[in-house]
Amino acid sequence: MSDSTAFFIKKFRENTDTPEEPGQWYRPRPYRNAVVRFRDCSIYDFEERRDILINEAGLNAFLFRADKIPGCDLLSDSGTPTMTMDQWAAMMLGDEAYGSNEGYFELRSQFAETFGAGWCEKDNTSGGSSESLFLFHQGRAAENAFFSILARQLAAAGGGSSAPPSDGLMPELKSRIESKLNSNGHADDLPLWIIPSNSHFDTTQGNIEDKRMIPLNLPCREHLENDELYPFRGNMDVEELDNLLEHEKDRVPLVYLTITNNTGGGQPVSISNIREIRNVARKHGVPFFFDACRFAENAWFIKKREDEFWDSSIRQIVHEMFRYADGFHISLKKDGLVNMGGALVIRRDGDFSKKFPHFKEGITDHQIMAEGHPTYGGLPGRDLKAIAEGLRTVVRDEYLDARIGQVVRFGTQLYEAGIPVIRPVGGHAVYIDLDRFFDGTAGDDEFKGISITALLLIAGHRVCELGLYAFGSFDGEKEIPPEPRVNCVRAAVPRLAYEDQDLFSVVEAMKVLADNRDRIPAVNVEYGRDLRLRHFKSRFSFSG
Repeated sequence: MSDSTAFFIKKFRENTDTPEEPGQWYRPRPYRNAVVRFRDCSIYDFEERRDILINEAGLNAFLFRADKIPGCDLLSDSGTPTMTMDQWAAMMLGDEAYGSNEGYFELRSQFAETFGAGWCEKDNTSGGSSESLFLFHQGRAAENAFFSILARQLAAAGGGSSAPPSDGLMPELKSRIESKLNSNGHADDLPLWIIPSNSHFDTTQGNIEDKRMIPLNLPCREHLENDELYPFRGNMDVEELDNLLEHEKDRVPLVYLTITNNTGGGQPVSISNIREIRNVARKHGVPFFFDACRFAENAWFIKKREDEFWDSSIRQIVHEMFRYADGFHISLKKDGLVNMGGALVIRRDGDFSKKFPHFKEGITDHQIMAEGHPTYGGLPGRDLKAIAEGLRTVVRDEYLDARIGQVVRFGTQLYEAGIPVIRPVGGHAVYIDLDRFFDGTAGDDEFKGISITALLLIAGHRVCELGLYAFGSFDGEKEIPPEPRVNCVRAAVPRLAYEDQDLFSVVEAMKVLADNRDRIPAVNVEYGRDLRLRHFKSRFSFSG
């Protein structure tokens, strides 16, 4: 009997260990559906969706009614996850005390457990703010507070210079900074502050520009050259960073690294690159921060692609990643697996705390004025409980295997259908490369990313243009494309929300557009072309 069962166990194990491909199902999901919701709209309501799209939403995917989407809503993976039963159970135990509620202390402990020793430690031995964890109702609120207080303290310190960028900069790098100065309307008498990153996302860029700083993207060469074989296309160009800090370090208050690199196609950053950035930043005396929204997904890619860590747990990799940072900002609506929440965390003994010793007091004041008491940061106590549970779940290997495996299968299906996507496929989304999609077609394709998002809405699915319109700008006469150039449509997959059948139906709709790309109409911008963060607010019409 044992020999017979051993044979079948061996065969079952071989099946289970076979790499998954679309259409092959060797492993079940590591979870099951506990609750489902039927939609009140039908996939067959094409004409109704067209009318809403044109007459109400002005072709803007952000303005289209979510309750009229019968297919996949892939506008964002932010705040859109299906929470687990453990999270819902934790919410029932939420403590809604105004100050120092139970959930705050649980969350602070969980931050230290998830991100490693040294984070969220409290120092009651010295004067001033003793906190390291600063809570906000969502990530961009934390982002806004961070750069607001930073700009205020830089101004108070009287540093910076309004002189032109140094001639010692690499010519291409200097040109990009000057282009940013011109496009942002930076006044000649204002100090020039630069925030370098691998790639800033739209609202991060907006928050930095709002504080009269320059968000500077330094993506690695492999990404710019579209090297599909390179496993860490989210890396920062360390040579450019070193050159920037060599000649302009007094204008760089911190280095900012986004993990994973959302603007760059959801691509991961290697620990090797993180270490190099840390070394360069420390050599020049500049603090180092993470935009850590998708930290767990980034750790999964490190485990799979960086030889040093193949036998490490996700938690161990996360600890190693965060060992090199002086602080981080995070939207907990991503890898916190919740619908709302954000945080700013500053290492108590890090370089940033030493350089800006009064920063924590400024952040605490901002919290009290804008978010409420610092121990709830604009969030109900029950949400703090859900976040703590989410941070426990997100570092589980089986969760990440299922989550990222689904996104990769989705991207593979698109690629095999002849639709150019950024490869390797990233962790939270699939990015369609519009320059390659429309290569060889006739006519104006400047904003046809908007056309694709509009036509997919008619098909019943919602995606987002993150390209020439989202990241570009209009100077009153001509369009200024993003530098480096970004031109994609993003399909961001909510966590634990859809099954493969749902995502593969998006592939079929996208294939209809690809097979008839010569007939995709251009769009006119009816409103908002000259606005900041214009893709959230603009209205369009089909030109034909």
